[in-house]
Formats: sequence, structure tokens, C-alpha cells
Amino acid sequence: MPVSAYGTSLALDDDAVFLLTSNAAYRLVAGQPAQGIELDLGVGAVLTSSAFIFWSKGAIWRAPKEGGLARSIAKFPHQLQYFVSWGDSFAWVDRSDEGLYTIQTLKGAKPRVLVSSTGEISGLNMINDSVYFVQRPTDTSWRVGSVRTTGGEPSYSNERKGRTPAMLTGSDNLYFYNLDTSEIRKLPLDLNNEEVLLKNFVCSPVNASDRIYCGCVEGLFEVSKESRKPRVLVFGRPGSITNIRANSKLVAWTVDTGPNKLAVDMLPAHADSDARAKPL
Repeated sequence: MPVSAYGTSLALDDDAVFLLTSNAAYRLVAGQPAQGIELDLGVGAVLTSSAFIFWSKGAIWRAPKEGGLARSIAKFPHQLQYFVSWGDSFAWVDRSDEGLYTIQTLKGAKPRVLVSSTGEISGLNMINDSVYFVQRPTDTSWRVGSVRTTGGEPSYSNERKGRTPAMLTGSDNLYFYNLDTSEIRKLPLDLNNEEVLLKNFVCSPVNASDRIYCGCVEGLFEVSKESRKPRVLVFGRPGSITNIRANSKLVAWTVDTGPNKLAVDMLPAHADSDARAKPL
């Protein structure tokens, strides 16, 4: 596609891959033509179980994933950063003009603030009714936090120094790549007893489902949560992997194949290492 890979995101349902661009959502199934739905998704849109959620023209919108009329579900005056979802629930992170970061969700048709912070909030991941995030309490420290979408005080892990992880992933536990130590780490959902799963291994971008999937310059790797050993799935594919999404059935990823060019590739989950990736 003649679109930059860095301005898109991926989402999965039971039998399809969805590529979300700024002006359309594409339903991708191996061996079938791409099905496009024209939508003003902008930046940071997300797919829930049944619909695309996005910001446009001073409001948050919901559009059925099968196609159909988009409907405004809440007013929100300015562009937010991005959404996260679990099932049909969703939340988002926002940064005000004054630099205040907030995590918000909807209560009826009105935004509800769950967390506010003068320090940066990033790396959101939603699991059941909790939103997990990375927060910078100071310019040199960071910690992982969680907050329920029903409200209440947030919980936090211990603070640590260095660069923040780009993202949190997983649903049974939290998984992230530590840039400073080149480690894949696992953090239980209670935010205690962090473990190192694999050392001296590049894993960015990262996504975790039944297994952990890692993109790097060489290609796509899979890491077993039990054996903690990586194995190559795709090696030497031209272009940089920019995004990975996986579920129990498949793993899909976007590849930057040149200026304003991208490809979406897919493999069945737990594919043999000599399996060829299928371009979508």
C-alpha cells in the first residue's frame, strides 16, 4: 500500500487482520482482496469486539466493523493521543495544552478521568476492566501503574531509572522490552515480582499472546513463555517491522518497505520456523 507504515496500526479478530490508516480501515484475509471502509480514523484509533473507536472533528465516534454509519458517542474538543480496548470497553490517554496527562474512559456519554499526572503517561494496555500504563514520576524515573475503569486509586510498581518501555503487552501478565538492558521482562498483573525472561535479545516491537513475538532488524522471532528460548519465524524479509499483533490463531505484522510504502504479513500461530510468511 502507498501508506507510511509508521502512521498505521493493526488489530485482530477471530478470522481477520485489520489495518487502520488515517482515512480507512482494511479487513485483510489471506487469499482474499482487501476490504476497505472509508473512515476518518486519524491517529490512535482502536478496534473493539464490534466497532472502530476513533476521534474526529471534536468528538469520539463509533463505527461498526462490518461497515455502516459512524455515530458520535461523546464530545471531546481536541485530538487525544490514542485508544486501547478490551472486548467492547475502551479507554484513552490524553495530553492537555498545559502538559497534564490523563487516562480517561466514558461514563455514559461523558469522559471520566481515571488518572491524571504531570509526568508523562505512555504504553497503555487494557486487560479486562483495568488499564495498565507507564508513568514518569520524575524526569529520570518510571514505573508501571494500573487503574480500574470503574474508578478508584491507581496502583504502582516500584520506580526504576532509565528509558521507559515503548509499550506494555500481554493479557495473562504484562510483558515489555527493556531498552537499557536488552531484556524481555514479565510483570504480574499485581505489579510485583518482576522477572527477566530473556537477556541480550532485541525485541522491538513486541507483542504477547500465547507466545511472545519480537521484531528486529533480522526478522520476526517467537519466544516461548515456558522454555524462554527464541526461534526464528521469518528471516531476511526486506524492510523494518513496525507493528506486531497476535492471538491464539495468527500473528500479523506491518513492514516498512520504502518511503510511504507498507506491507502486512501473516503466519498461523505456532507456525514452523521454515513456514513462509503470507503477504496480505
